Amino acid sequence: MKRMTRPFLAAALAAAALFSTVPAGAAGPGIGECMDCHGDKTIEKTLPNGQALSLHVDLRAYRSSVHGKDSCVTCHSDAKAPHEKLAKVVCGRCHGDAAKSYSMSSHGILRAKGVTDVPACYDCHGKHDIRRPKDPEARTFRLNIAATCLRCHKDQALEQKYNLPDQKAMVAYERSVHGMASKKAGLTGSAVCVDCHGNHEILPGDQPRSATNRQKIPTMCGKCHPGILEKYEKSVHGKGMRAGIAESPVCTDCHGEHTIARVSDPSSSVSSRNIPKTCSGCHEKESISTRYALPKNRFSSYMDSFHGIALEYGMTKVANCASCHGVHDILPASDPASTVNKANLPKTCGKCHPNAGPNFAKGDVHVEVSPGKAMGVFAVRLFYTIFISALVILFVLHVGLELYGRWNRRKENGTGGKEGRS
Repeated sequence: MKRMTRPFLAAALAAAALFSTVPAGAAGPGIGECMDCHGDKTIEKTLPNGQALSLHVDLRAYRSSVHGKDSCVTCHSDAKAPHEKLAKVVCGRCHGDAAKSYSMSSHGILRAKGVTDVPACYDCHGKHDIRRPKDPEARTFRLNIAATCLRCHKDQALEQKYNLPDQKAMVAYERSVHGMASKKAGLTGSAVCVDCHGNHEILPGDQPRSATNRQKIPTMCGKCHPGILEKYEKSVHGKGMRAGIAESPVCTDCHGEHTIARVSDPSSSVSSRNIPKTCSGCHEKESISTRYALPKNRFSSYMDSFHGIALEYGMTKVANCASCHGVHDILPASDPASTVNKANLPKTCGKCHPNAGPNFAKGDVHVEVSPGKAMGVFAVRLFYTIFISALVILFVLHVGLELYGRWNRRKENGTGGKEGRS
């Protein structure tokens, strides 16, 4: 009796272990039975458009996937052997939160309308080879996300059909400081597509719920740059943004979006040579300066100064907007903490001019050369313009008369020589 009990118990335990791997309520063929057909690489299905669809499933890839321990019927609940067609897999049965977010995204809304050339779950995560995001082989691994997104966003046909950002913007990310850090340096902490745009609920930037909506951009960038966000929020720009002033600049207005480059890169919009032009994008707009009572002609008056002229000639160490006003902590001159407050000007100017004293705070910095704004400067400039122009004209006239005299004398000497010989 004991001899019969042990084999029976062993068989019962084995059966229990086998059936414990099958989810409750699952019914249908096992993996081995499915692979009898789907393990054959030659089996294909012809789609209505005439395209041949391979029905092969790589068992090794499936076993290595996040679902590798599950049965086929976990996802294909209607699978029976044999079958002609299976219902679409509904990922939301297990991943409800992700499915809900996706359904509210641009991708999900179009997909629900029957548009098939926008990404579904499997386009980003894979099908039978889905891996965890921390797996370097996963399509959603941080260093692989850009390539996953660009499979669609580099497609010119899709770009034109849905009015997507052109390929230049996509290529620009790959060459940006974030893209280079991710692709070439392998830094997993560098920003990738999902850090800015979100993962499942991706929406256009003009929608309030979008992660890239203007009001949310400082907080979005602040996830990686918290110290800079703290300074920005205390600045005149940050306060303006929180107050609902749409024209207040956010990170992308100065640094760009996909084109973000290092400050030391000459192509960067915040490199020392490009900063005046970047700032003038707002401060030279008549509508903005008038609406918020800002000083006008800041760019032209700077470029007309010694600093601006020197910068134009390539002296990148010369003072620019950020050198005086600050970078992320810009405050109005009336604020005692501002670097351009009169009490702080000697210290600000002293960064480049060590002997700067109280006299540096006297007089205007942005001088508009006009009779109404700076009559003295205008008069001196006008005098020297006329004086130097007159000198140049007299010099040219003098040289011209001298050359004419020489030509005349040579002509006379040549004629006189001929008469003497005759």
